[in-house]
Formats: sequence, C-alpha cells, structure tokens
Amino acid sequence: MPSRSAPVPSAPPRLRRTQAERRASTRERLFEATIEALSELGYGRTTTTEVCRRAGVSQGALFNHFATKAELVSAAAEHLFAALIADYRRGFAAAAADGDRVAAATHLLWSTFREPRLQAAFELTLAARTDVELAARLAPVADRHGANLRAEARTLFPEAAARNPEFEAVIDLAVSAFQGAALGGAAVRDEARDERLVALLTRLARVAFSPDPGGA
Repeated sequence: MPSRSAPVPSAPPRLRRTQAERRASTRERLFEATIEALSELGYGRTTTTEVCRRAGVSQGALFNHFATKAELVSAAAEHLFAALIADYRRGFAAAAADGDRVAAATHLLWSTFREPRLQAAFELTLAARTDVELAARLAPVADRHGANLRAEARTLFPEAAARNPEFEAVIDLAVSAFQGAALGGAAVRDEARDERLVALLTRLARVAFSPDPGGA
C-alpha cells in the first residue's frame, strides 16, 4: 500500500489581539475622532466627551492614554502630520509620472492645504495663541513637522537641495504662503487668487531648483 503522509496540523486561529494591538487601535480611533471633531466643531467645542462619543470609547479609556485635552489634541496633530506627509509622498509619485516634478510638487502641496482634515491643525494653531498649555505641547510637534517637511523635500529633490543653499528657505516660503492662503480663504474662497499663487510659487520653484544658475 502507498504510504500516506501524516496531516500537517494547521495553526490555530488567533482569536484575541495583543494588548499592544488593542492599545494602538484605541489611539488610532481617538486620533481620528479628535481630528474629525476639530475640523467640524472647532477647538472650543471639541471636548473629551465628544471625542469619546465619536471614537466609541469610554472617558476612562481616553484618560488611560492622555492626561489632558491638550495632550490628546497635540498627539492627534502629530498623527495627522505624519499621515499628510505619507499621503503626499504617495500622491507625488503618481502626479510626477509625467515628468513635471516641480509643478506636481507645488500643486499637490496646495491640494494638501485644501484638505478638510487640515482645518484641525489650523484650529489648534489659532487656539494655541491664548492657551499656554496647548502652545507648549504644540511647539515641539510643529518643529518636528517642519523638519519632516524639509527632509521630505530634500528626498524628492536631492540635487536641488545639494546645489541651492536656500533650498529649505524656498520650501518654508511655499508652505507659509499656502498656509496663509488656506487660512485666509477659509471663509471666502477666491479660486482665481489661489491659481495665481500656485502658478507664482511654481515659477519660483523652477528657478530655485533649476540646474542652470541663470534659472529655467
């Protein structure tokens, strides 16, 4: 008779998540609920009770992770910034496929500032002007985000970054200009103005990133 191989036992299904997985999932839900609430309600009306309701967690669960509202929203801001940079990286890879990398970079950056979820960051920036605890917690988050933005720009345009000593200043200028335009247009949007701004910054970036010192 032919020999029969013994059946290989299958691994038992994993029915329960680890504590680290549960913790990460709870934090993710809290971050998303916080960003959503800030975008829709503003900082003043974003309470820990409202965040818990949206996240589907208890107040006790929230305070197991974050001792104060300021700690929660600053951590949510850092989560948001990381997500925006990751999304930008993926979007740039697709948008730059036609070869016009500078235009892709500026247009995509402006699109990022037009995203509804970025209103959460604007809300926190404005609120921090008069909230000492919030300002103290947001400052290092904003510093890290600025450094990450400049590092991402250097990664996407390494030759321009190495060649132009003012490369990072150009990046800071573009970010500041788009942020100001996004804040200024929050109530009344001026599409023609926005298009002129994007076109101008694209031209400036072409000169700054050009391999020809005389510009492109």
